[in-house]
Amino acid sequence: MPKRNFSIFILLLISLFFLSGCIKIPELFPEEIPVSNLPAEALFIDKEAIYNQTLTLIESAQTSIYIEQAVFNDPYLIQLLITKSRSGVDVRVLLDQWQKANRITLDTLKSQNVSVQFYPAQKGQINHTKYLIVDQKRALIYGPPWTENGFLAHDLAVELSGKSAWKAATIFSKDWEFTTTFPLTVSKTSPLPEDYIILATNANVKQQLLDRISSSTKSIWIETTEITEPDLIQALIEAAEEGRDIRLILDQSVITKTPVTLETLSTNGIQIRFYPNQPPLGMNLAIVDNASFILSSSGWTRYSFVANHEFSITVPSPTASNKLAEMFTQDWEKSINKDAADAEINKQ
Repeated sequence: MPKRNFSIFILLLISLFFLSGCIKIPELFPEEIPVSNLPAEALFIDKEAIYNQTLTLIESAQTSIYIEQAVFNDPYLIQLLITKSRSGVDVRVLLDQWQKANRITLDTLKSQNVSVQFYPAQKGQINHTKYLIVDQKRALIYGPPWTENGFLAHDLAVELSGKSAWKAATIFSKDWEFTTTFPLTVSKTSPLPEDYIILATNANVKQQLLDRISSSTKSIWIETTEITEPDLIQALIEAAEEGRDIRLILDQSVITKTPVTLETLSTNGIQIRFYPNQPPLGMNLAIVDNASFILSSSGWTRYSFVANHEFSITVPSPTASNKLAEMFTQDWEKSINKDAADAEINKQ
């Protein structure tokens, strides 16, 4: 074959490899990952901070208050909502129908003409969604439910004031329409600034977690009440095998509840500690590379992602993530290993 024809043949062959995807063309100008401007001040950790900010937001409402809660029986918040409703603010509340505490709350609010409904979850399904939206422009996303025990737990709430707050209002509107068949009036666009925060529901919560685990490069620090979802466990094991720093802080109850899962994780290079029982661990949080975090509405179990109504936010904010990393470091130091946790359990 003449040299010129041979060169053309080689070029054509290489082109076919590129087109078929066998050879990946390196990205000379890779797409820049958006960074959220969520500040550290938007994070509220534990009861006093969370509760006080809840009061501040409700009291500031001028036009509307939308609430979706797994469990809600805090008497002061109930009365505050009644007061705001009487002042002309449009108050809408969605509650999980399977929690006994919610029945008294529903009756109390309905008796005062506050719009409150049970989310139509199927039997065995729980609505774990927990958020407050004020005037369709500010939102507080919760780890804890609005109960005495909920607020006592070690937990987290995140305030949204950019476009994600408006997106939360559109999600609430869909849940309200699903419940009542009547949609709320929420604008199709928003003048609020883009904050690059991702809201996810149900199975998409799990997908957000998987995406962040797979894209991590340095560390994945997790505080969650429970983890049993096989895909997430496998993703964490693979990340540990690739040299990432994987740490889990779990509730002590999982020691007797899911011993096989704990053994699988620990034997595959994942460091595990258990949070003290007082206060109990409430949050379900993942901090990735100290650059982004995910707050989800419940523990990471297959049933949660498949059956329940769940919610999460993914926040690519290094500033906020660094504050959470400081919290995690403190929690890691006060948490105990399995032997110490076993000894505590045996004392009880």
